[in-house]
Amino acid sequence: MIHTEEFGNMLVLDGMVMTTEKDEFVYHEMIVHVPLFTHPNPKKVLIVGGGDGGTIREVLKHPSVEKVVQVEIDERVVEYSKQYLPQVSCEYGNPRAELIIGDGFMHILNS
Repeated sequence: MIHTEEFGNMLVLDGMVMTTEKDEFVYHEMIVHVPLFTHPNPKKVLIVGGGDGGTIREVLKHPSVEKVVQVEIDERVVEYSKQYLPQVSCEYGNPRAELIIGDGFMHILNS
C-alpha cells in the first residue's frame, strides 16, 4: 500500500497499480452495474478475485442479490484493503456476502 497526495491510498501488487481511493468507483461500478442491470433478476453472484472489496460492495447495492461469493487467492490483499481502504472493503461483514480464500478456477471446477 502506498499513500499518494493525488489518489490517496493506492494498492500496488508486483509494481502494478490495482486500485486507488480516489478513482476505484469508476472500475467497480462499471464491472458490476452494467451486467447486473442487464440481468432480469440476479440472485447469486460469484466474484473471482477482487480482494479490495469494491466489487462486493457494488453487487450488494442490488436488492435482488441474495448471496455473493467472492473467491480471492491472496488473503493479504483482503487484509490490507480492510486496513487501508476501509471505504472500499466495507461490505465483508454483510450477511449476504461470503469470502473464500482460495483459487477461483478450482472453486468453479469443484462447484
